[in-house]
Amino acid sequence: MTNIQISLPESMKVFVEKQIAKGGYSSVSEYLQELIFQDQQRKHQEGKRAQLMAKLHTQGQLNDEEFELIADKLADEFALYVGSNLPVLSDYAVTRESIYEDYP
Repeated sequence: MTNIQISLPESMKVFVEKQIAKGGYSSVSEYLQELIFQDQQRKHQEGKRAQLMAKLHTQGQLNDEEFELIADKLADEFALYVGSNLPVLSDYAVTRESIYEDYP
């Protein structure tokens, strides 16, 4: 491994130390490696998503696996914006049949 030296403002240093204490990391290095790994994964997924969207734009169709990948990513983004504590709708709630019921 190689070493990289970084400078942080005091407020960021305190934040990193708190994250290490409550996140179960053994060192600043381990914490930063995890952040970099997560960023790599996110960028990889974004690249795959961009490729799929380009394919959809040019060919007009996706296979099931490609559709699931995009749907999962959109669901994750939605959860980030609105929170993950939303109640899950039942299958019945999202069927056409439920649309035609009379509601008081």
